[in-house]
Amino acid sequence: MVRCAAMRLLVVSDVHANAPAFTAVVRDAKRRGYDQALFLGDLVGYYPFADACAELLHELAPVAALRGNHDAVMLALVDGGDAIDQHEDSLVLDVIGRQLASMQDSSIETLRGLCDAASGDGWQAAHGGYRSHFEYLTTLANAQANLPYLEAPVGLVGHTHVPKVFASVTTASGALWRTVAFRQAHARYRVPPAARAFLNPGSVGQPRDGISAASYALYETSTQSFDVFRVEYDIGRVQRAVAEQGYPASLGVRLTLGR
Repeated sequence: MVRCAAMRLLVVSDVHANAPAFTAVVRDAKRRGYDQALFLGDLVGYYPFADACAELLHELAPVAALRGNHDAVMLALVDGGDAIDQHEDSLVLDVIGRQLASMQDSSIETLRGLCDAASGDGWQAAHGGYRSHFEYLTTLANAQANLPYLEAPVGLVGHTHVPKVFASVTTASGALWRTVAFRQAHARYRVPPAARAFLNPGSVGQPRDGISAASYALYETSTQSFDVFRVEYDIGRVQRAVAEQGYPASLGVRLTLGR
């Protein structure tokens, strides 16, 4: 587990080898200002810029960088394991196998440096869930089931590709929950005092909430303010690379649809 002092965190997740989106997000975040970066996992998979994304992550020098399920699949292949055991569909396995065939050794070492969990000043990070690394926190029921496993007031999570908050406050009559989805180019949620919350910055590389713009967050640990930003980038460049390198055409279409 990694711990750090109060700061403004750049929170990024689910890059999925989409370097144009990752570059646009980092540029936008630098303009707004942050102290340290936190990466919530899934550096590889889906798009053809795995090495470029590994280099960008290295340059960010995040306070912590987590291992996503796609990262775990690639490492299983590197180590001669059976990727089928990772429970991913055939498209994911095909793309990751294709990426691995041309990835640089330095990128593989970046993947090996990813960890399972991290924590800091009032926050705890996971790629997916807290009772299971790769559980999807998509519904209120998922959030409720994971709350007993959260050891800090705030859980920073990715994996779903949808920017969202699940927040809980305990009252005399029981737990009150609130769910907040982020649809604007910029939206803020401040975790109330005594509340506990799961905060998801959405996906840099493949948003799935019907909005094509890349998604990321800035989290103020002192005030527990969570700001989600959407950033436009050159989707056409990624779609051309998908076609040129023989990746499944559906991956390019998804970017336009935000699905």
